[in-house]
This record gives sequence, C-alpha cells and structure tokens, in this order.
Amino acid sequence: MKKFFMMAVMAVACLTANAQNARHAAGSFTIQPMIGFSVGTFRGEYSSSTVTGNEARVGLAIGAEAEYYTSTPWLSVSAGLKYEQLGWKWKDASDVKLDYIDIPVMANFYVAKGFALKIGVQPGILVNDNINGDCKSFNFSIPVGLSYEFNNGITLDLRGGYSLTRVDKFNNDDYKYYTDGGSLTIGYKF
Repeated sequence: MKKFFMMAVMAVACLTANAQNARHAAGSFTIQPMIGFSVGTFRGEYSSSTVTGNEARVGLAIGAEAEYYTSTPWLSVSAGLKYEQLGWKWKDASDVKLDYIDIPVMANFYVAKGFALKIGVQPGILVNDNINGDCKSFNFSIPVGLSYEFNNGITLDLRGGYSLTRVDKFNNDDYKYYTDGGSLTIGYKF
C-alpha cells in the first residue's frame, strides 16, 4: 500500500509539472454551488467474515465549495459543505438511510487545463437515520476524485469516499460496519 501511494504521488507530481489551471489566477478564490446524486454503500464484517448481500443507495448530493488557487499553477485547495444521502439496501430487508452534512477539505492537482485530481479529508455529521439511532453521529472519510471545469465555469465533479470511522455504536469487534459513498455533481464556479 505504501509503494502504491508513493507511486501515485510521483505520478501526480510528474503530470502536474506543466499543467495550468483552467482560468484562475494565483491567489484568487472561486465559490461553486453544486448539485447531483450520491451513492452510498455498505462495508463490514460480522464475526470475522465479510458481510454481503446488500445494494447501494442512490440519493441527493447538494452543497457548495470554495477553492483557493495557490501560487503553484497546478495546485489549489478547497473546502466545502455538502449534504449527502448515503446508506445501503439490505437484501431481503429494509433500507438503511444515513444522511450526512459533510465538510470536504481537498487538495486539487491540475494535471491538464481544467482537469484536476483530488484527495483530502472529510468529516461528516449524521443528520438523519432510519434505524433508531444505532449509528454514530460522526463519520470521517478519505475522499478521492476528479473534476473537469469547462471554459464557461461549469464543472463536473466525481468523488468517492472511503470511511475510516465505524458507523455502528456497538463497540464490539464482532460487528464492524462502515458506510462508503461517492457523488457525481455539476456545479458552476463564480
């Protein structure tokens, strides 16, 4: 895993050496409202075996993000606030609906004009669940993604998040439940 991570960092560094931002000067800010859909999935273990038999939940993703363009032409940083409907569908059982307010903080590596690879951290606060409060109210994940900004300011953004925080409140090593998710949004940079 360490070797893979180092290779990925080196590849991004090589690709971004000559890349430029789409249309933003160093030191400038943009604000981007966005809307799209999210997909939540379940990852877990029960008594040391992988839990299977569930499907993804598709929901709404809506929010806004501020992006700061650094003096390095291929790097920017962003922070946002996003409402995402995550969870999953149990096979032969009811749906698990977990709605979060997420706070993504991302480093954006522009590898070509308008095209960025993203990685960051994302704390999330559970604002709604349909399983009687059996879930923790805080989630922490590692989002990765890519985006493309067209010349007119419209941006497509695709992200996936790998959760590091267990969803369940059981504190029992026999149960380890996580909710991972992703989103596809369209936005406009002001």
